[in-house]
Amino acid sequence: MKKRPSLWMATLLVWLLGASVCLASAAPAVVQTISPGHFKALLDRHRGDPNVVLLDVRTSKEFEDGHIQGALLLDYHSSDYVERLKALDREKTYLIYCRSGNRSGKSLAIFEKLGFRRAYHMETGVIGWSREKYPLVR
Repeated sequence: MKKRPSLWMATLLVWLLGASVCLASAAPAVVQTISPGHFKALLDRHRGDPNVVLLDVRTSKEFEDGHIQGALLLDYHSSDYVERLKALDREKTYLIYCRSGNRSGKSLAIFEKLGFRRAYHMETGVIGWSREKYPLVR
């Protein structure tokens, strides 16, 4: 005669299956530095997607001198910069850039610390973007 699994074993099996489903569905965070080409490819692929936000973290003067179309300005040097980041939706994807990659790189570390799920910064900023002859709007 075969023995039936005990209630304890059945409970353990259900718990393990539930835990594995939860772990599998929790996508890992992606917070990374990317090239201007990869940055542009992401922009082109997600243009018009409300869940993808393009952030320019330069000053308003730099922004007026030329920015990537569709970018929102959020000045890294503003006194409320981190507070404004905290107000953003952590489930959206953020594409971040500055002039050379310095401020956006520092911003990327803040995004990660604040628990954002997906954030990318362009390693060489507008300088690298322009070097590739990608367009800016004024």
